[in-house]
Amino acid sequence: MSVIFQENGETAILQLYRENGYNALDSETFLQLYDSLIKIKESDFYKTVIITGAGSKAFTAGADLKERINMDSQEVQDYLEKARQTYLEIEGLPQPVIAAVNGLCIGGGLEMSLACDIRIAASHSLFSLPEVKIGIIPGVGGTQRLLRAVGDLYAKELILTGKKISAERALSIGLINETVGDQPVMERALELAEEINQNAPLSIRESKAAINFGRSVTLEEGLLYEAEAYGRVLKTEDRNEALAAFKEKRRPVFKGR
Repeated sequence: MSVIFQENGETAILQLYRENGYNALDSETFLQLYDSLIKIKESDFYKTVIITGAGSKAFTAGADLKERINMDSQEVQDYLEKARQTYLEIEGLPQPVIAAVNGLCIGGGLEMSLACDIRIAASHSLFSLPEVKIGIIPGVGGTQRLLRAVGDLYAKELILTGKKISAERALSIGLINETVGDQPVMERALELAEEINQNAPLSIRESKAAINFGRSVTLEEGLLYEAEAYGRVLKTEDRNEALAAFKEKRRPVFKGR
């Protein structure tokens, strides 16, 4: 099993697992990860998702080069296409996705984390897109998502040098949301997930969709989408429940309707 699917309340947890601890991304991992994402997308039960790696060595060290070296050119293209589809599914999930980085986050691993909505990292984590060192470029969204995450100045520095940076440096350039040093990174990820889970599910989904939409359109187009999304949540039972709870001085009980 390359991807271990677990639940913690209303949070789905996808743990990347390879026996050597580096959780390299082979073809089977992408097949299992994609299938798990489809299951989550089609479920109304899960409110949040956490992706992490098994152990403390790595989130994932990227592509499984032992597998890659035996692939012909068509097999490489098929592998990359499945990886791209999988990362688009992560990015497009209606539920917020938290990357809990627990060590090396390299190549395709960093590209996977960039498809997530929130990134937190253990203080010993290292980040890198080293593709230029082996004669290729980031090919599963690295050049595009890193640019959008940290801007062209830092994106060019990381991609053109291929160097590793620490969790502290990643935080300083906006690559991650926070570093975790005083507790296990999964414990902190579950805390964040629970903070999100307590909010109105439809509002969370509409907010994520509006932010994602706004990244690639004009301000006017984004504002129009936001207004339409606001109109949709205005008509929900959860909005009425929130008003009633405020009046009655109690916590709202949201039902996603």
